[in-house]
Amino acid sequence: MASSTTEESPPKPAPTLLNLPREVQKEIVSHCSQCDLICLALVSKHCRELAAAQLYRNFHIVFPDEDDPAFDSPIDGLAGGLDTFVTSDYDYAKHLRDLSLDTLSGGDKAELAYKPYLYNVSCGKFMNTLLLVTLRKSKALESFRWNIRVELSRPVYQALHQIETLSHLHIRLQAGPSLYETPPPLPYNTSHPVPSTHSMAPLQHMTPVNPAPPPPQSFMVPPPNSLFYVPATTAPPPPLPKPAVRVKMPKKTPLSKEPPTLSGFKKLKTLSVLDIDTLDVVSELKACVRNSAGTLNKLKLSFSDPLANQARKPPPETDPDDSDPDDEFQVVPIPAPGGGYNDDVSGPARAFRAQEERKSQESVLGRIFDVEPYVVKKAAKKVREKEKEAKEEIASNPGAEFINAIKVVSGKLMRDIHGAGDLTATQQEILATIEFAARKYVASAETKSRGDNGQQQEGEPSSEASSSHATPEAPAAPAVEVHTTSNESSVSLFDQPTATKVKEAQKDIDPDDIDIIAPEEQLADDAPDTVVAEAFTAAAETPSSAAPSLANGAATTESATTAGELPGTNEAAQPHGTVPLGIKKAAAGVSAQRANIKTLAEKLELCEAKNTTLRKTIQELQSLDSIDHSARIEELEKEANGISHDIQMLRSEMDAVEAEIDDCKQKMIIATDAESAETQSQRINEYLRTTRGLALQSLSIYLIPVRPSVLSRAIDFRVLRRITLLNVGPQAPIWAHLQKENKESPLPLRKIFTDNVSQVFLTFVSQLEELHEFFILERDIKYKPESFAPKTNTTIDQIRRLVLKKHMSTLKRLMIKNNADTAWDVNEKTVMLICKRGKALEELACNMGIRVIHTYMQHLSGLINLRALHIIQLRNDDTCVWVMRETKRFLIDNLSHHPHLKLEWISIDDEDRVERLIRPSDRAKLNKMAPKKAKGKQKVSSPVGFSNGGNDLFPVLPPPDNWDTAVSDSDEDDDSESQRIDSVDNIHFYDVWGVRIFKKEIVSGRL
Repeated sequence: MASSTTEESPPKPAPTLLNLPREVQKEIVSHCSQCDLICLALVSKHCRELAAAQLYRNFHIVFPDEDDPAFDSPIDGLAGGLDTFVTSDYDYAKHLRDLSLDTLSGGDKAELAYKPYLYNVSCGKFMNTLLLVTLRKSKALESFRWNIRVELSRPVYQALHQIETLSHLHIRLQAGPSLYETPPPLPYNTSHPVPSTHSMAPLQHMTPVNPAPPPPQSFMVPPPNSLFYVPATTAPPPPLPKPAVRVKMPKKTPLSKEPPTLSGFKKLKTLSVLDIDTLDVVSELKACVRNSAGTLNKLKLSFSDPLANQARKPPPETDPDDSDPDDEFQVVPIPAPGGGYNDDVSGPARAFRAQEERKSQESVLGRIFDVEPYVVKKAAKKVREKEKEAKEEIASNPGAEFINAIKVVSGKLMRDIHGAGDLTATQQEILATIEFAARKYVASAETKSRGDNGQQQEGEPSSEASSSHATPEAPAAPAVEVHTTSNESSVSLFDQPTATKVKEAQKDIDPDDIDIIAPEEQLADDAPDTVVAEAFTAAAETPSSAAPSLANGAATTESATTAGELPGTNEAAQPHGTVPLGIKKAAAGVSAQRANIKTLAEKLELCEAKNTTLRKTIQELQSLDSIDHSARIEELEKEANGISHDIQMLRSEMDAVEAEIDDCKQKMIIATDAESAETQSQRINEYLRTTRGLALQSLSIYLIPVRPSVLSRAIDFRVLRRITLLNVGPQAPIWAHLQKENKESPLPLRKIFTDNVSQVFLTFVSQLEELHEFFILERDIKYKPESFAPKTNTTIDQIRRLVLKKHMSTLKRLMIKNNADTAWDVNEKTVMLICKRGKALEELACNMGIRVIHTYMQHLSGLINLRALHIIQLRNDDTCVWVMRETKRFLIDNLSHHPHLKLEWISIDDEDRVERLIRPSDRAKLNKMAPKKAKGKQKVSSPVGFSNGGNDLFPVLPPPDNWDTAVSDSDEDDDSESQRIDSVDNIHFYDVWGVRIFKKEIVSGRL
């Protein structure tokens, strides 16, 4: 009875997919193909969620080239994908983790691919709107890659700022200035009626646009930004009022401040900002790097070609009458709009602007890493002031006065004897001899006087020194003292630079950076700016114990308004001796920006006065109505246009200074706010960044000038594993500094890509412990923008002895590319070294001759891991077409005898095409993927009388008469199948995945 009453335990259900843990289900579904996922989504609601999480995890859009027929598809993936995210009943955007928009090619070809989506056309605005709605639903987005030069709207930036999971950001900025317009003030006024749209004067700061077509007379749709409905009228519009002449730049109100773009991102792991077309984004980029200082490990930065061309030497002016008739049919490159060359000014003025722009661009990297302040070059002194100072200097120096008197007297005597004409070469040589003798006499006299002064007692100062120290009329100017950890003297931000400081500041001047055309006094004018930058750096490196003096100095020197705007400058705001590091750095930055404002105001006043004078002169000449003055008027108009351009640039610099001041205020707020945990974390990151530098593992820079003094203070080389420096100026000082760091402690640097290969660079690479990736490039002589660095004279033998002999056993990727000459073409010794020691080599790209490739074929069996081979240029004297084709065939034939090799991709003397090799093992994999045949068709029936049953132990045999032929045919088929290698040609580089030497950034040598 008891057994019958006892209930039997229910049987365990059979294990199914739905019974597994959620993580296991996701892992299983992640291995399904896209077709399988679509079918799985139709099974049930639960399966649809699993499939949707994989289908909509990545949204990658690639814009095809216009001349590519393979991508002529009627399906618009961009519009369809965004429409699905926005309008679908299911929230597919919550699964989105990676959003990418990219192009197949690079350069002008890529810009034509996405030209219909630019922000200045309706399609681009619609795309930004759909993207905005998608991002607002994507709460778990991790990676955002915008590799097209289409401007993102400010609401899109705001939506990206609000995604807390975003850690990988890649943005290629738009070409030209931003089309964003500050919203105008409300047209409503209580004391006046609402003005119509026709009577509103155009705003001064808005970008002019093409007038829209007239609306129909029956009704009028109000503009989307308008707050009021304005009925249309059939009456003619009143005349437009004349815009008021704005002499001084109005102060921006808080309402006119632009919303943040790059500065709103925080805690990024990777950051790429490419094709920077204006220096206005430097402040935003600096704030972005500071907000991600604790998590950032990969950084890519680059200028656009037009911006880089502005710092290059302008092309020489050509006379149309001196044109060569042979060159009439040649294609002349037309500079793009905003390309950096102003046709409205003369050649010397353009050269001067290029020099000034180069100085500005050289300071960009220091500003981004916040190791140098933004310093504006002081206005040039007038010629009369310089002559007066020179005369005063001569008068104060008896030796110089004596030499000058000798020169004047000798010249006058020579002219009295030989007449008033020009002096001959012999007479000039006589004058030079007299001057040399006078200088030698003065030098010997000064040396003797210094020797006499040295015999004085140590406690007795000289009369000159005592008089200078005892002058009571010299007031002590308040200074912000900065005490460094070393034994150097204190640096003041407001004191005048001494001769020692100027001399020390000029020690870092590179001879290549000095323009021989510029006057010598410009170098002296640059010295105070350098001292201010050094003071800023010293303030950043000051320990907390030296903070009170800085805070006191800042409080005494800053005005009441500035002190009120910047919290933390008052001594009472912080306890004694505990002023944070950020306050000291911000105070030094504010001091530098105050000097910038004063300098820019002086320049702007001078330019506006000169512009007003020129305009009056032009009006006076135009009022004369004379043909003789037309040339003069045209010349003055060119000069006035140049000055107007200078005024516009000065106002842009004022905006940059204002942004720098706002950034300093933000740093003050962070430094003084100790309540939130986020602020404390930012202060810790700021301290680590100031003392050790950014912990970057990868750094890539293109077209932005780089100096070793900036990198040494901004980057922690003990963490850096990959570095890419392309067209960044002379790189020898950078490699010399890294060589010094490597001697102190081995650096973890393993991957290098550069286009300035010098002897110092090769020596540094030879001292590294290991090297996994080595890409070197020498550009063509006609490449634009041209490099500031001089051409190097390294050879392939130096590369082999210093780099390849040491690191060939650990190299995985090697590219030796020289587009200028044949100095880097690999020879037989280099090929044999690569084949014997390159056991780990996976990718190889180089130039070689037709004889060297035979040596490679003989020794290719040693490259057991090589997957991709790119012979960039095959040097051959024979111009026959079949040579290239048959050389590739011969190489494939040799590979058929080495089945253990992994070579899959071959490109010989082709710019963007590669050939894929299909081995027997690959064909076997393809056959497995093909549908299997029916089992009954696989058994062979034998003729009657010779059947052995056909069981598993004894398979069916053919008749005896066919034994010999059957065996021989099968053996031949097996041998041919095991050695035959098929190939698929005419494959684009962008269709190859997982091969770095075929990436468009590596092939083009740009980011």
